[in-house]
Amino acid sequence: MRRYAKTRSELMAILNQCLDNNPECGECELHAVRVHQPDHTGCNWSAEVDFPRAAEDSVSMQLRAAKSIIVDMRQQYNVLQ
Repeated sequence: MRRYAKTRSELMAILNQCLDNNPECGECELHAVRVHQPDHTGCNWSAEVDFPRAAEDSVSMQLRAAKSIIVDMRQQYNVLQ
């Protein structure tokens, strides 16, 4: 699969927008986008998120929603190096 190349800051903006637009993610906060060598899928980044204001019983549902978005984004984008 061909991925679009974005700068790290462009990718973070896209990720933040997607996470913010999905109510299932709650008030998810994107902490970091880590750039690394391409993994077995060909993607060269990973993301770190947190849920500082989430109730303990809702974190797993919000994490699943955020992870789903991140997995989709990892299939679409790579970070320019």
